[in-house]
Amino acid sequence: MQISIPLFSPELLVSALLVGLGLLAAPFNVRLSIIGIGAGSVIMGTVALMDLPSGFQIQGVVLFGMSAIVGLWMVAVGLKKPPGNGVK
Repeated sequence: MQISIPLFSPELLVSALLVGLGLLAAPFNVRLSIIGIGAGSVIMGTVALMDLPSGFQIQGVVLFGMSAIVGLWMVAVGLKKPPGNGVK
């Protein structure tokens, strides 16, 4: 499989920045980390799907589509309000 997506597009650089910041934030705030990595994954998957050549194989569509879906799930989990633990 040959992928011809420009690696230095501004969208992919923002995606890499979000993932990197998410990884750096992990020791301090897990929710912020999950949201950052998920948002970066959504951007990467969406950009890759929009820039696919017309004759691209189904494997790429599945791979990048799953990346975007999992990223959306991560953002939803990160934004979800944690349940009260009973401590007041």
